[in-house]
Amino acid sequence: MVGFTRATLGKVMSGVMVMGLVAGGALAASALNAGAANPAIVDHFLCYAATSPPTAAAPGFKVPAGLRLIDQFAPNGFLPKVGAVDLHCNPAQKTVLTSVTRVTNPSAHLLCWGISATTAQPAETVVVTNQFGKATLKVSAPNQLCLPTWKSLTGPPATKTPAPPALSHFTCYPVALLPGTAGFQPPSSVTVRDQFSPKPVPVKVGAPLLLCLPTTKILPTGASFRSVNDRTHLLCFAVSPTPKKTPVFDKNQFGQGKVNVLKTRLLCLPSTKVVVGPNG
Repeated sequence: MVGFTRATLGKVMSGVMVMGLVAGGALAASALNAGAANPAIVDHFLCYAATSPPTAAAPGFKVPAGLRLIDQFAPNGFLPKVGAVDLHCNPAQKTVLTSVTRVTNPSAHLLCWGISATTAQPAETVVVTNQFGKATLKVSAPNQLCLPTWKSLTGPPATKTPAPPALSHFTCYPVALLPGTAGFQPPSSVTVRDQFSPKPVPVKVGAPLLLCLPTTKILPTGASFRSVNDRTHLLCFAVSPTPKKTPVFDKNQFGQGKVNVLKTRLLCLPSTKVVVGPNG
């Protein structure tokens, strides 16, 4: 099974801006319908602060210049400025009382880079729903790009494909609860288990911090990597520390590298959203 289909959009020609916009708009319509008939299941993710400084033995990841990202907040796409590796996320099992949400795609991780948008992005207000309830959130400019990623504890992943199947790229936006509205109600008893934790670990869940949208990534050559499930987003909450293992070795479409896993930062829940208007 292949996780990322390629669409031929034509080559992006320097100086032909109109052609670029038409290609972006056409892909946007296609991207927002990708996987609609039978979308892949999206797991919970436990995310850790991470760094990946290159070394002589492990030169590290190479981010291609001129990426375009398309999501439901930016249907015509935007060109991000990509910084350093910032988060490593493991698929995670979550248990609330006797209700267990198990991992469905254990090999598919996320590795996230800090980004900033090179053009102004619309500021939206959204209603997000997940297993912790429903809340109205204000959305700020995007700050993370997450790639589907293989992971190994012993050395570079020996996989034939650059990325695991059945998981989208995600563009993540900081969020804050709309003042005067009710927030989420995480249960007092939540445990998580990922590949760093052989047993379930109790955690305290804090405020929502990031809303991650399934994303289509376009290379300057015109090659595209489309979302495999446009319906399901990730809403990431602050979370108390859990066990970690460092370093790990990650592999994705930006290459492969050694990643230092640091403090636990986020628990991300599969979520749906509805845009209710621009930020006031």
